[in-house]
Amino acid sequence: MKTLNFGLLGKENTGPFIITAILYSIILCLPFIYFLYLKGQPHYSNFENSNEDGKTITVKDWRNDAESRQFKLLTRAAIFSAALSFGALGAAVSLITRARRSNAFNHKITIRELVSIQTIGAVFAFILSLIFMGEMIGGTLFPNADEFYYIVYIPAALAKLLVWSFLAGFAERFVPNILENLTKLKDVNEES
Repeated sequence: MKTLNFGLLGKENTGPFIITAILYSIILCLPFIYFLYLKGQPHYSNFENSNEDGKTITVKDWRNDAESRQFKLLTRAAIFSAALSFGALGAAVSLITRARRSNAFNHKITIRELVSIQTIGAVFAFILSLIFMGEMIGGTLFPNADEFYYIVYIPAALAKLLVWSFLAGFAERFVPNILENLTKLKDVNEES
């Protein structure tokens, strides 16, 4: 009879790792969740303007004033937090499915190591988001850089970003290969 070690990832012991992976991804996604909540609720800001009658209070609703500085910053934080969350989730899904599929999974992965692997997946998703934003990769399969900061309002573009972020975490060599290809392309352009 096998004894289960609840601190190590294995074929029979994925439950605690799945829960940890989901909780870590939710924590990374909190700015995006807050953005969605705030976007659906009126958020009033009071500004006092003085005129000859005295003080007047002007009320602004962020749903009608999406160009305010605070809302732009929140939108950008929401975009990147969603990408980080999906990158971390992709890394966790990759690791957990390998552990469940393989009978020969002999890696001694702890929950702490799972979180570090998810962090690497989140970093890869962040780097890939910057690559999209910098127009280093383009095409119909990728999010359009011109609308990157408004991507949360364009469902198809947001879906593309989240799928690519998940893939950045899921496929460990995906982003490093892109960076190597960009470096080679830079070297070829400098030699010309």
